[in-house]
Amino acid sequence: MTAPSFGEDLGALRARVRALVEEWLARGRFTPQCDAWLRGHDPAFSEALAANGWIGMTWPPELGGGGRSNASRLVVTEELLRAGAPVAAHWIGDRQIGPAILRHGSAALRRAYLPRIARGEVTFCLGMSETESGSDLASVRTVAEPVEGGWRLRGSKIWTSHAHRSSHAYVLARTDSSGSKHEGLTEFIVDLAADGVEVRPIHDLRGDHHFNEVTFDGVFVPDDHVLGTPGNGWKQVTEQLAFERGGMERVLSTYPLLAATVAAADRPTPEVAARIGETLARLATLRRLAWRIVVAMDAGEAPIRQAAMLKDLGTVFEGDVNELARAVLQVEPDPSAPGQAGLLAQGVLAAPGFTIRGGSTEVLRTIIARAATEPGRPGDPSGLRSVADDVLDGHGGDPPGEPAVPAPVWSTVTELGWPGVGTPEERGGSGGELGDLAVLVEACGRHTVAVPLAETAWARMLLAQAGRPLTEDIATVALPHGEFPTLDGGSLSGTVSRVPWGCAARRLVVPARDATGAVVLIALAPEAPGVLREPGTNLAGEPRDLVRFEEVPVGGEDVAGPVPDVHGLAATGVLLRAAAIVGALETAIAHTVAHITVREQFGRPLIAFQAVGGILARMDSHLTLARTAVDAAVAASRDGTDVDRAAAAFVIASMAATEVARGAHQLHGAIGVTREHPLHLATRRLWSWRDELGGDRHWARLLGERLVPLGPDGVWNWVTHDLDVADHGTP
Repeated sequence: MTAPSFGEDLGALRARVRALVEEWLARGRFTPQCDAWLRGHDPAFSEALAANGWIGMTWPPELGGGGRSNASRLVVTEELLRAGAPVAAHWIGDRQIGPAILRHGSAALRRAYLPRIARGEVTFCLGMSETESGSDLASVRTVAEPVEGGWRLRGSKIWTSHAHRSSHAYVLARTDSSGSKHEGLTEFIVDLAADGVEVRPIHDLRGDHHFNEVTFDGVFVPDDHVLGTPGNGWKQVTEQLAFERGGMERVLSTYPLLAATVAAADRPTPEVAARIGETLARLATLRRLAWRIVVAMDAGEAPIRQAAMLKDLGTVFEGDVNELARAVLQVEPDPSAPGQAGLLAQGVLAAPGFTIRGGSTEVLRTIIARAATEPGRPGDPSGLRSVADDVLDGHGGDPPGEPAVPAPVWSTVTELGWPGVGTPEERGGSGGELGDLAVLVEACGRHTVAVPLAETAWARMLLAQAGRPLTEDIATVALPHGEFPTLDGGSLSGTVSRVPWGCAARRLVVPARDATGAVVLIALAPEAPGVLREPGTNLAGEPRDLVRFEEVPVGGEDVAGPVPDVHGLAATGVLLRAAAIVGALETAIAHTVAHITVREQFGRPLIAFQAVGGILARMDSHLTLARTAVDAAVAASRDGTDVDRAAAAFVIASMAATEVARGAHQLHGAIGVTREHPLHLATRRLWSWRDELGGDRHWARLLGERLVPLGPDGVWNWVTHDLDVADHGTP
């Protein structure tokens, strides 16, 4: 999906926001804190943002807004959240209530409130939750009865943040009890200065006062302060929650603590580097998911499912940042201390609320699970996915016997030129882009087809870059995971284990270290004297062979060229393996959906049980995150594979492999651990692929080692760069 051009320089906008934040910090006007979007309340700061046009940015100019894109708003909000700036005074009005008024309010209501919200004059709190309702938002007991000229509101709301500081409240109330609990709900805008409003403070774990209980005792609400149509509140509020759940505040609540952790991780140990690398891979991918949500919003959509996923995965991430900081900083949390100890205390004490506010984890996963069982599949505007499915359908299964040879469909695949996709035609390839090849490799994973497509295409691309076109139909890259084979005096010596399709390959592409210590690329025919191959397999039964080089004579024509970047050499293979994982993830989930929607226990289909839906939702969310990471890596690799993005994609896809395989077998029960059910064809591949090409821990460690030296500012620039490029990149 290519983002539209918004005609706006997002990099310049980001720089202006940073300048304002840095000015306030330099003057000591605020101290960065965790969870600042809920706890950092400073009307003066909100007024400064309003003066720059950074509240109500997406609203029409004639209603006081900026007429800008949601992408622009994302840039502003993430810069503020990154800094831990005090934005709570305007947050709810800007994020949620203003868009709701714009969507459902009357013309008079829009004129009355939107310009004042944009100027920072009107502030809002949310009147949704009630004492006896818990997470069941539809169990509303607050009622509104029609009276002349309006409504009388009676009831109470709880956990109403900043009600004691707000001028107005959004209130969901029941106006008709004759139907189901999801019917007869209405949204109101209530002036908190009206007679009959009482606010009682509630202090949280940190001792902060932002929660309140608000009681409405016969409060009069004029007719023109109804949002939308009376009785249509449930539909409207679920749309509104997409604005609440789909923002980066669900990811960045503990970012000031993460930044402090990165700053403190000087020369990290391999384990610390791996943990930080994994964390940054998750952060970058969650942000890319948020970017997709704002693109959908700019297209006029309400991305409820994606927003639920972002909130679910994001709040788990925020809590995990606390655990990373505890391991790296090794300081005792101290609420009264500045710096690391204070930030850690803030994060730990705020964390219990992360997965509750804006909809509990169980509520979010119900939304996701319901969508996962609906028909449909990811779109492919080019149609390449459909073509690949037509070719590969019915050809999956266990790899054929010993010695391993490709599935019979390989002849069709080679005739279609798939192994040459991603290599220019003038260099002996079939043309197309790396993204096209990723679609084809993903399809092989989806159909569990055992063919050396990724390996041959990868070898072809490497040789083409060195000016050595590949003519053989099967090739592979003998990438060592430890010591490189050595090229000394014209002979190659060494051993490479776990070589995919090593015994079947007609050409071996071998990185080796020469006498100067440089890495060179060698293209060998396996029949060369001294090349010994021993068959082996991975957990899925795919060929992973041992290749020995015993003083193999290497002529000048065998040396394809020097390798300027060893990690870059491996990155294409890693990205393709991540794409294959995404395909297998999709199949494992498809089998699971088919099983739990038909299989019954206690007279109900399995999907009717909340625990089952929760597992499915987590599986589907991880698939979405893995696909997002692969897409990001492909988009960043138009001019050569981006090592860091490829590493992040592999880390995220491998995490998803673990989560999805575990969940799929849990939900299939006994049938899932037999060869009678095809689930194992996908899960055995997932277990195998996550550990190949060095494994996810290696690539997480590499990512951490490459990014930590950049410092917090450099890391943030890496996370956000893709949104600031021309035409905003490809989400």
